[in-house]
Amino acid sequence: MHLESLIDQYVDTRSRRGLLSTQLGLRALKQVIHTPPVSDSRLVEMLAKRGVDHGLIVHFDHAGENAG
Repeated sequence: MHLESLIDQYVDTRSRRGLLSTQLGLRALKQVIHTPPVSDSRLVEMLAKRGVDHGLIVHFDHAGENAG
């Protein structure tokens, strides 16, 4: 399955709550794709963009190179 499709599916599951956690999103994606073809920071960007496109609040709570 394509990475973009997985991100869309994950974001769709968050739509009811109205909030997207980057930490939980990264964790969920890495359970399905053990070695993603892009960096964590790129995955966060992709998650955040899709979340905003779906009208979600994005919580940047991941621990990464640009966190905190």
